[in-house]
Parts: sequence; structure tokens; C-alpha cells
Amino acid sequence: DYWIDPNQGCHRDSVKVYCNFTADGETCLYPDKRIEMVKLAAWNKETPGSWYSQFRKGKQFSYVDSDGNPVDVVQMTFLKLLSATAKQDFTYTCQNSAGWFDKASDSYQHALRFRGSNDEELTQAKSPFISVVYDGCQSRKGQERTVLEIDSPSAEILPIMDIAASDFGNSNQKFGFQVGRVCFNG
Repeated sequence: DYWIDPNQGCHRDSVKVYCNFTADGETCLYPDKRIEMVKLAAWNKETPGSWYSQFRKGKQFSYVDSDGNPVDVVQMTFLKLLSATAKQDFTYTCQNSAGWFDKASDSYQHALRFRGSNDEELTQAKSPFISVVYDGCQSRKGQERTVLEIDSPSAEILPIMDIAASDFGNSNQKFGFQVGRVCFNG
């Protein structure tokens, strides 16, 4: 772990980050513990397709440094300005629910939507830089997971700030998720 000061101001607002030098010097931050892992739940009182931050127990995502301290918006902005690209993993945990591809309808009608930190909406149709690492939820049978990697050509898009799931609300359907660390490069 390393201390960095992207805005080059006073040392008191420095951020402790993970640096991966084997990946051309990636600088990584972590999701806040409160949103890092959201347990599998039915979300019966929520509306499919709405943003997680609008759920009764939901919230917009936030990020912390290696010590668990919140990352100041100014430091995050400077880190993004000093970087060319960014990437982040996202794992959707499911029970009888599709998170990306839906095998039954042979479509992406239930694909997750993401909101980037620049308020851009990231979708299967509009964001070719979202790739599938593993899609176990596509069969909509039992408990599984779908792992996506967002490898953004622009650092300003990430980190992910919110998600919208649409395939829940029927009996025996549940979802949860795990937000991965965000890494900036270049």
C-alpha cells in the first residue's frame, strides 16, 4: 500500500491506496464496507428496474482507501484526471433471476444497468466495454452468480455509483451483489 496525494495539496488529505505495479501501475480504491457486499434478498417492496439507491435500505455507492477512510471527492476527481482508463468488477448474486443474458428469452431484457460516477448510464446495449467473466444467472434456476468487468476507456466513468436490477419480484426470486475495487491506470 502507498500514500498518494492526487491534488498535491496538504498531506493531511492523502489517500492510502493499493498499487499494482505488475499491471502498469494501477491505483486501486475499495467500495465502502456497507455496500461492498449486499446479501441475497427478495426485495419485495422494491420496484424492478429502479436504482438501488432508491430502495428503502439502499444507498449510492461510496469508496474508501486501504485503511477504510472515505475518499474525498476532490482526491477522487484528481485521481481520475491523472488516469487514462479505469476498471472495476461487479458480481451479481442471484436466485432464479437473470443479471445479464436471459437464456429463456434469448435476450438481454433483464441486463443490469449501472450508473457511473459521471452520471452516465452503462448498459449492455450502450457500453461495449462491459464484459462477462462468468454468467451463471442466465438460466434463472437456483442460486448462482454473474461476474462482469467494466474496463472503461475513460477514467471519468468509474467508479460505479449505483445499479438497477430488473429480474426480481416474483416468488422465489432474490438478488444481491458484490462491488469490486476500482483501479485507475495510465
